[in-house]
Amino acid sequence: MNEMNRQHQENFTTGPRDRTAFTLIELLVVIAIIAILAAMLLPSLARSKEMANRTKCTDGQRQLVMALKMYMNDYNAFFPPRPNDTVTGPRWPTYLFTYYGVLPVLICPSELGLNPATLGNTNVNIPDSAPRSYFINGFNDGYSDKYGSWQNDSVPLPALKESEVQVPSGTTIFGEKLYSVGDYYMDYFDIDDGLRLDQDKHSRSTSNTNLGGAVYSFVDGGTKFLRVNQSLSPIVLWCTVPLYRNGTAPP
Repeated sequence: MNEMNRQHQENFTTGPRDRTAFTLIELLVVIAIIAILAAMLLPSLARSKEMANRTKCTDGQRQLVMALKMYMNDYNAFFPPRPNDTVTGPRWPTYLFTYYGVLPVLICPSELGLNPATLGNTNVNIPDSAPRSYFINGFNDGYSDKYGSWQNDSVPLPALKESEVQVPSGTTIFGEKLYSVGDYYMDYFDIDDGLRLDQDKHSRSTSNTNLGGAVYSFVDGGTKFLRVNQSLSPIVLWCTVPLYRNGTAPP
């Protein structure tokens, strides 16, 4: 009897043993909470990463615009000449390379991969062969208005002057092309070129493409983020001639 009383007294004074491990239910609750927090945070992290990429893309295009301005300063305010489709080059990446200097500037950080397409494939004009995210305004409406034709199969097209762009702050000079197309020029008169714009490059994390957009540079040196279709409607920012800018004539 005394022994039973002694054991009872020890249990009363020491109490139950401390627990040192979670139960299965507690572990499942913790895992569920972590999963919920991750689901809440990951979209924000993805948006933050995309905003950083957009900023880098904007900086890259600013470098290209600066290179273009320095080129035109050296060549009496003329844009780089444009070869016709039967000539292998050089094209604008080669003409401007002396001024921008490093080929990675030609790639947007938001690209699907490291090697966006380019039509260049020669060792003569290496910048034309480099992977490239951007194409330049082909100004084919301006060529057509000035020369009566925007393409000549026998000789390179004459260069246009900056002063011939009537609305420099509202006329795009660089835009983002689709990863899979190698075009150097955005030609509004070639209707499929509008389809080659990557107008949603900086918002693939959203299912609503109308909320997306891309970075564009302008003849006056400005750089803007525009929503889908804003470079084509209601004003065609790729055109220099009012008739086509206002959408009153078909391409």
